[in-house]
Amino acid sequence: MTAVKQADRAERKALLATRAELDRQRVALAVHEIKAIVTPSSVDDRVDSARPIAAAVISLMGPLAGRRRLALWLRVASFALVAIRLARNWRDGKR
Repeated sequence: MTAVKQADRAERKALLATRAELDRQRVALAVHEIKAIVTPSSVDDRVDSARPIAAAVISLMGPLAGRRRLALWLRVASFALVAIRLARNWRDGKR
């Protein structure tokens, strides 16, 4: 009887280990799929998704803030982005 019980336990442990590995693989696959959905695969995908968002934000902010103020904010934001890009390039060039 003990040999049968030990065999059953060994089978059960093997089954549980296999199920745990299968669950880990399923979780890894789900994480990969979520990353693929959330993170665009290329720069073109990012640009395609950013343009409608930017257009919606600007169309909402225009009437709320006013054209002149929005134009000023966009100008400042563009200068800030240029400054950030220059700082990154300068920092990467120093290495």
